[in-house]
Amino acid sequence: MAHDLDLSGLQTEAINICTSHIDRVSTREMCAIMNNEDQKVATSVTPCLDDIARAIDLLLPRVRRGGRVIYIGAGTSGRLGVLDSSEILPTFAAPSTQFVGLIAGGDAAIRMAQEGAEDSFDDGRNDLAGLELDPERDSVIGIAASGRTPYVLGALDYAKCIGALTIGIACVSPSSMNDSGTVDVMISPLPGPEIVTGSTRLKAGTATKLVLNMLSTGTMIKAGKTYGNMMVDLIASNEKLAQRSRNILRSLSTRCFSMTEQSLDDLLAKCDRSVKLALVVVERGLTVEQGRQQLKDADGVLDRVLHPNKDNHLQKLAIYGFGPYVPVLCIDGGGSKCAAVTAISNNIRGQGISGPCNLTDGKFDLTIKSMVTATSHSLDDLAKALSEENGNDMTGKPNSPKREKQSLPFPTVWIAAAGMDRPGMRERVKAVLSPILGLNESTNIRITNDVDLLAAAMIRHPEISSSIVLIAGTGSIAIRYAVDGETLFPKRIIRSGGWGHLLGDEGAGYAIGREAIRYTLWSIEEFQLGLQKIPLTFLAKRIISIFNDSAALLEEGSVIVDLLSQVLVGGDDQLTKARIARVAQTVLNAADEGDDEASRILLTQVSALFDRILSRLLMPQSHGYVNPSRCGLILAGGVMLHKAYQNLFHSRLAADSIKFAYVETVSNAALIGVEYMLNSQ
Repeated sequence: MAHDLDLSGLQTEAINICTSHIDRVSTREMCAIMNNEDQKVATSVTPCLDDIARAIDLLLPRVRRGGRVIYIGAGTSGRLGVLDSSEILPTFAAPSTQFVGLIAGGDAAIRMAQEGAEDSFDDGRNDLAGLELDPERDSVIGIAASGRTPYVLGALDYAKCIGALTIGIACVSPSSMNDSGTVDVMISPLPGPEIVTGSTRLKAGTATKLVLNMLSTGTMIKAGKTYGNMMVDLIASNEKLAQRSRNILRSLSTRCFSMTEQSLDDLLAKCDRSVKLALVVVERGLTVEQGRQQLKDADGVLDRVLHPNKDNHLQKLAIYGFGPYVPVLCIDGGGSKCAAVTAISNNIRGQGISGPCNLTDGKFDLTIKSMVTATSHSLDDLAKALSEENGNDMTGKPNSPKREKQSLPFPTVWIAAAGMDRPGMRERVKAVLSPILGLNESTNIRITNDVDLLAAAMIRHPEISSSIVLIAGTGSIAIRYAVDGETLFPKRIIRSGGWGHLLGDEGAGYAIGREAIRYTLWSIEEFQLGLQKIPLTFLAKRIISIFNDSAALLEEGSVIVDLLSQVLVGGDDQLTKARIARVAQTVLNAADEGDDEASRILLTQVSALFDRILSRLLMPQSHGYVNPSRCGLILAGGVMLHKAYQNLFHSRLAADSIKFAYVETVSNAALIGVEYMLNSQ
């Protein structure tokens, strides 16, 4: 009820001390104050760029398939949605029904406020239900400056219930919208208190407009509606647009530059007034139908048609022609590196390595670049392998038979990476990688978490239908799999652990590093307090040297090193996590060399991995239990692959008399994935 409503916690309702005297200054100073406040708006959007980019990547494939984008809001938010949706048709020639704006209270509310219209949760649901959404293609953008408008929350609730993509825009954080669990992507610019308290048509409205501009324009650019910054999907429907069309043709085409206006008009008429189609026809010397088909094949992206051989691996992957051979591709994205394997057979394959590739660290574009770079390297390696197999050179070196590159879609692709289970991530990765790698509707694409890739090792043991994948890398997790009777693909049954470094990851690199650093910090304090007279141990000194090569150890009773500050420097959680995890390698190597303290730390962590993660899947009462004698164990992860750690782990298995049907150690998951795909064709 209205009298129970408390808005005091909303940033948009806070009092702006910079404008508290705005009614008592000159008109010129008033304008200056407003201008100064407005300058804060653009910078408030900057922290949201990753979320906006993610939303665009998710919108793109749906828009390309003809899906609708529904904007829904109340008051100023609703009007901004109506405005943005109505401008798509004249700007980008999208179908008039593809971008739709809904406002609480109906179209009458565009010009005159409809009292109470925003307060009905059910009206939001009902208005959206009336559009008969296609959940596989349609998307809903809920807009509410306060993040709590019932009408918008109702609409998002309905959209989420039927499975449509949902995007939320609010100018507060935290918000009811974000906490509702009905939003796939939440965009929350925080422009701060309004110039006039609570008047969200001002700074909040401007921030919302900036976000909407980016969402719609960015989606249209990615959909090929521009060439560079030119609106090539323009339809010459009036004289102003006709002249703009002529200007674009002359600007982008040397052939059109010298043509008369009548000739340009004739060309546009022949091409249904489409500037983009006219450019294809005149530049490539094609018929209208041929041009239309090439644009369709290129997903409407003009650059791909005009420059089909452009060698830019972030726009289109050009790969070697392999004659009658068509390779499969597997990408394994890990926190330290990305590995890709392409193969024609188990004996003819290519491998490529690139940089870090973890979807959980927020660097999506770098992750995609790592995947593409690793794939490109693997194809070069495959060409070399095939050349050696066939006794001829396919690498295109000088003195070798010239081979033309071609765009070659892979028939089967497996993309695996940590963080792929996050909402909307599979769809986003597929949308971004498909045009780069030349994937199309005929490509069999599997996109999974990296752990699922390891389970493919079960193909080597067809007589065993259940296996446990146990990982000790930067993090740790155990997952039981069983072969699906219909697909013959390993299916997750239940998991144990995998809580992340803040809450779990026992036995993994982060936990080992943390334990070793704590041991070193304790030793330093004991030494400085005078409670420990013996020098620091060899392991403690090695750990100090990781963070400070010039750390000075005084013989007279103090240690000149601030290890804690060096570990936590910068305040970036991801970097701190990486710094702590890398200490594990030093501990593993020291244990290999016989260091007692390092061995003690490893033994503690192996026991934690066994007792807290693996053992729970070995209890008869656990879901999906299979006796170890009829179950496989697949081991993976940089820590688990180390000799010292493996020896301790296998000793623990033996001590508990646990014997699995088989134990498989996987050092290259991408190879396992390729082997599975080749055997499944």
